[in-house]
Amino acid sequence: MADVIDGGNAFSTFEEDAPNYVGSFSGASRTVQDVALSVRRQFGDDAGVQIEDQDIIRWVNEAQDVIVNRNRILKARSVVTSIRGQARYRWPDERILQVESIHYDGIAIPNVPFPEAERWFSENSTLSGPPQVWYEWAGAFTFVPTPDAEKEIELYLTLKPTLIANLSDTLSVPDKYFSDVVRYVMLQAYEMDEDWDAVKTKQQQFDASVNELGEEERTAQNMTYPVIQCVDDWC
Repeated sequence: MADVIDGGNAFSTFEEDAPNYVGSFSGASRTVQDVALSVRRQFGDDAGVQIEDQDIIRWVNEAQDVIVNRNRILKARSVVTSIRGQARYRWPDERILQVESIHYDGIAIPNVPFPEAERWFSENSTLSGPPQVWYEWAGAFTFVPTPDAEKEIELYLTLKPTLIANLSDTLSVPDKYFSDVVRYVMLQAYEMDEDWDAVKTKQQQFDASVNELGEEERTAQNMTYPVIQCVDDWC
């Protein structure tokens, strides 16, 4: 089997004018500082005596992880050219949460489990041509049969949120989820304060809102094409 490579020809650029995630039909523009101001105002801690910056940063990261794991909202598209005789390619981004689909020359290629892929490979390892299946192993995906031409490979992905490190950082999730991030941070603050009734209320509000927005996402995706972003170098 050929060595793992990062892709084919030089990468093109896709949607350069939309550097931030643009999904759910609205962009991400709110910052962690916006979350902190809202939380401290509601909590009655404008001076930041009880809730430290690092608490808020940690809770914002947790909130975004919970939201994205539930609703899979960070859509991305990566494009690269295949190499003749090269079957195996690295994933373009370590933040991949889920691979939705891989297309080769405009055709969706089915994914198969590794044991089934082994059978495919043993039967087709000497063959080349348009791929019929792909499988994942150790940070790469492999086509079977091996591509025999330079064609466009498109990956449709959902991503994990970018890890927040500073109050000035922009959230990964769209602005429509800003209130949910605030609710999640608030419930963590109330838990720290041992206000269990407030924790229960905020948890219920958070769950209900995220579930409702998730249903909106699924309905919208059935009605129109999702808006997608470029993934780092694969574009």
